[in-house]
Amino acid sequence: MQLSKGERFNISKEAPGLKKMAIGLGWQVTEAGQSYEIDASAFMLGADGKTPNDKYVIFYNNLQSCDGSVLQSIPEKNKRSQDNKTIYGIILDKINPESEEITFVVTIHEAEKINANFSNIKNAFIKISNLDTKSEVVRYELKENFSRETAVEFGRLYKKNGEWRFQAVGQGYQAGLQSFVEKYYSGNSNNIAPITNELAAETTADDLQLPTRELEVESEPEPSGETGTRRRSPIHNQVNSGSHKIPLAIAASLGVLVLGTGAGAIALMRSGNETLKQAKILAVETQNGAKATDVNLLRSFDKRLKETIANLEKIPNFPGFGYQQARADLLKLRPSLVPVQQNLQAAESLATAQKLAMEAAVVVQKPPHPIEVWQQSQSKWQQAIAVLEAIDSRTPVYNLAQNKLSNYRANRAVISQRVAIAQKAANFSNQGSLKVQKGDVPGAIANFTQALVLNPNIPQAYLGLGIATSRQGNKQQAIYNYDRALKFNPNLAEAYFGRGQAYYELGNKQKAIGDYEQAIRVNPNYGLAYLERGAIRCMLGTKSQAVSDFQQAGELFSKQGDGKNYQLAQSFINDCQEPTAEAAICDYRRNIDSFGRPCGRSLNAPIIIRRKSATATSNSESTDVKSNSSVEKISPAKSDSSSIRTRSRRRSKR
Repeated sequence: MQLSKGERFNISKEAPGLKKMAIGLGWQVTEAGQSYEIDASAFMLGADGKTPNDKYVIFYNNLQSCDGSVLQSIPEKNKRSQDNKTIYGIILDKINPESEEITFVVTIHEAEKINANFSNIKNAFIKISNLDTKSEVVRYELKENFSRETAVEFGRLYKKNGEWRFQAVGQGYQAGLQSFVEKYYSGNSNNIAPITNELAAETTADDLQLPTRELEVESEPEPSGETGTRRRSPIHNQVNSGSHKIPLAIAASLGVLVLGTGAGAIALMRSGNETLKQAKILAVETQNGAKATDVNLLRSFDKRLKETIANLEKIPNFPGFGYQQARADLLKLRPSLVPVQQNLQAAESLATAQKLAMEAAVVVQKPPHPIEVWQQSQSKWQQAIAVLEAIDSRTPVYNLAQNKLSNYRANRAVISQRVAIAQKAANFSNQGSLKVQKGDVPGAIANFTQALVLNPNIPQAYLGLGIATSRQGNKQQAIYNYDRALKFNPNLAEAYFGRGQAYYELGNKQKAIGDYEQAIRVNPNYGLAYLERGAIRCMLGTKSQAVSDFQQAGELFSKQGDGKNYQLAQSFINDCQEPTAEAAICDYRRNIDSFGRPCGRSLNAPIIIRRKSATATSNSESTDVKSNSSVEKISPAKSDSSSIRTRSRRRSKR
């Protein structure tokens, strides 16, 4: 996709699979610009428009961000008749969630001194490619003629509403790299106003941090003769690392070493030198590591520290390998492992506590809730508090943990109150269940109502109300209560069964069948639901389906040891089946068959439905609410005496 100046591209929506990207900045120089030193730099910014520290400026002297998410190829000197380019490798998943912008700037070194500007730099572009597929995703070609500008912001990668986007900026400035450093590091932008203000209002910034890992981006080789000649970093005189690669382990085996000018020895020396450079950098950063509180920075620093110590230990005691320096560096770095790991453990504990607290808060959103949900939230708050209480008081995150501890304890107290109320409501619901079994319908209704006043989300209480109101003969009110129970728990088989019975009593056989089918879907072992559905099907004339239901019910009752209902199911099979007609033998001499009818007449034997009733017991969910008290389970079929009478009447109707 080709962009014009100011246009934006939503990476998260248009290229959702893009996780590793290469951002290439390229240009050509005219004959007059062959002597220019042109630098590409990336600034990782926070929400305040500043970079957290100089490790988030990725340029010729710092080729990798300290979080490991952004990596710059080794810059190449201008070459006649060749394109100039710099590649940035970026892994989006490694960028700290707080990071919201990376801006890419190209500057001319000492432009004022050599009277240089971008008018001698042509065909500039910035493009994004997918590192996994090697395909180009989006490109912006700068068409402007920058006749006075000595610096140009090519584009910016930024995050908005959790989505990564890219904007083609193309904004020119009369400034140098140091001016951008002052702008983004200290916020001093007095000397870096844009030549035109077309995009200035829209190019605000943000921030980031994350674990360091090696990014597999091929670096452009550093030209011979240039090593060590690059100028100092404009930011706090950083040590020039010279390469973005994590140092390779140095082989200490004598069988590998070939002293002298052999290629293997030279490679090992270079690797050892890289390790010593890393050690020097880490020696400066150890104080920051001992005070850091960000878990991702600490993980990154801990990993780098362990790797560098391991590599220092492998440096052999041979001339040219820096063995003595390695020993000295080990004495400095080893003691720093303990405080760094203590800080890391404390920071990880804090992160764990915050995650638990978030889960505890989310689970109780949009109350009311059953008691199990309140108890789940209470448990998570307790776990978060225990994690915070275990954080070492000597670590930098201790004070932050103490502040959160106070809030978490207050939240736990609130949730504990809700648990107590929900428990009281559950107790009322259980008392109602007992009264239903004893035949005290008004008392049961009063208990269920009290439970729902305290906690309106108790599906078992609504189920109990449905059973009780059905026993009073109020089938419409029973259906309403069953509906409420299913709203809070769509998998309550008892509620479907009870509602099916109520619909049958009101004469709606199809709705009754539908509810029995739902009860069977939720609980495939619900024998009574098969039995009731089969009875209605038999009445409606779908006898083969009815017999199948009775057979399934009989098998379930047999497995569950329910002998009475098993016998009932077997009798229903006999009642509903078409009798098998005997073969009629025709006497053609008299034209009379063996039944005394004219030959060819069919036999229509009447179906006799025997009247039966049984006390049914349910094998599915009960109205019992989980609590500390033990309550006998009840079901619509067991507790509703009218249901038993209904089945008797139903048989007589058939």
